[in-house]
Amino acid sequence: MTDKETIEEKLKKLGQAIGSDDSLVKNVMSRIDTATFCESNRINNKLLVRRIIMNRFTKLAAAAAVIIAIGTGILYLTGDGTTPAYGITDVPELFNKARVIHTQGRLYFPGHKMPDGQEIPPVEMEQWIDLENSRVRFTGVGLSVGPNEVRINLGETVSDGQYKMYLSHTDKSAVFFRISDYIRMLETHYSLNQMFGQMFGDVEMLDSFVKAGQEEINGVEYEIWQAEDVEHRQRYRYWLSSSTGESGRVEAWAKLDDGQWGLHYEYYRIDRNVEVPEWVFTINAPEGYASKNTKETATPLELDDGSSVHCGSLTLDPRISFTLSDGSVVVGWYSVDRQSTMPQEQLFEGLEFGASLPKLPVEIYSLKPIGWSGDIAYIGRHLACTHTREKFIEWSLYVPDGLPPKRSEMRGYEVLYRFNLEYEPKWIIGYTLDGLLIETAEDFDKWVLGAMAELSDDGKAPEDVTYEKVLRLAEQIRESLVE
Repeated sequence: MTDKETIEEKLKKLGQAIGSDDSLVKNVMSRIDTATFCESNRINNKLLVRRIIMNRFTKLAAAAAVIIAIGTGILYLTGDGTTPAYGITDVPELFNKARVIHTQGRLYFPGHKMPDGQEIPPVEMEQWIDLENSRVRFTGVGLSVGPNEVRINLGETVSDGQYKMYLSHTDKSAVFFRISDYIRMLETHYSLNQMFGQMFGDVEMLDSFVKAGQEEINGVEYEIWQAEDVEHRQRYRYWLSSSTGESGRVEAWAKLDDGQWGLHYEYYRIDRNVEVPEWVFTINAPEGYASKNTKETATPLELDDGSSVHCGSLTLDPRISFTLSDGSVVVGWYSVDRQSTMPQEQLFEGLEFGASLPKLPVEIYSLKPIGWSGDIAYIGRHLACTHTREKFIEWSLYVPDGLPPKRSEMRGYEVLYRFNLEYEPKWIIGYTLDGLLIETAEDFDKWVLGAMAELSDDGKAPEDVTYEKVLRLAEQIRESLVE
């Protein structure tokens, strides 16, 4: 081969070397059609392979390329056609397939100063995610800035799959909760997605990353990938080894009011599949910490418990939300007026799948994308009701009446509400949701139906709610809007 040969010419020669076995070619090409590719760059490479099928030699070349891809797990090649190469869009899958993820870094406070004008010192932070056993441990940092005082509150959350422990290193206290299998899986999932958000801003932003240089760290050569989120005034830099897929460093910068960039946080250590020290997921308060309860007296942690808002006798409590593949949103929520004498089950009598929403005291009638300039309304319909611990949980579907924004174009959903009362409370509710992404029927069964079962006394989800039925209902609502 010469340096002037193109990739296609090289693949032609490799195809000739394979031979002229039509059954081999047919088998490999059928795998192109049926294989599942997770990342957008992989879809593009699949299309690229099919576009070069013009004659027998190129067909054999395409087969050769796919054989290499199947053998290595990589769907694109470096310039010499033999060495696998990793790009930024491969990173989420590398982490998703890991058994254990460990990161260490520092959190900075750009734009804030100590009362004496000095910089606020950075805070060390660490995270462990055991994807194999659904265990997590991560640092929590809170900053309170006053005219005469700056207070940094440090804590840690530790979950061993059965118990969850909150540690306050500032107050030197500990509190324990029992957690269910669903909450255990959900919190592990949230931790992984939060890590992606800290590294990339949003997974949908990965296509906007470009190579901005290279650097050697501890003898390893890394390519530096960079992207800027103009709307959210963030810049991300990611050090990635193209030969091994290992991550060397991550930086996130915030654009300050004066137009300068300030380092917000950095990860200087990013490990996959490392051994976990025994102490990491141990649920015991450190010596000298006051325990507010024990594991034996720990209360069960309810799904999204503690996120409710109250005004007098009124409560609004959105428990969990999901964004479906078509842009529709499913929300499980609860509302009650403790002064009402009417049994709440009467509000759900006769409600069928797809009916108007029940007239709960505080009704979430619609949603609005946050941070998006478009004008869109989400039409609410009833899906189901579950009952847990004397609470009636309403499960609603909200369908956008136009093309919804991408997740990277917004910062969640604002809850739009109205009061179904004989009086108008002087209460302004500011509540936002950030729906967990549901892309397949398997996702729906695991997360949506799992949440319904979690918030049901009998531990079962309603039988008449399925992914196909919900998507069909959403389509019917959209069609009704254009009639």
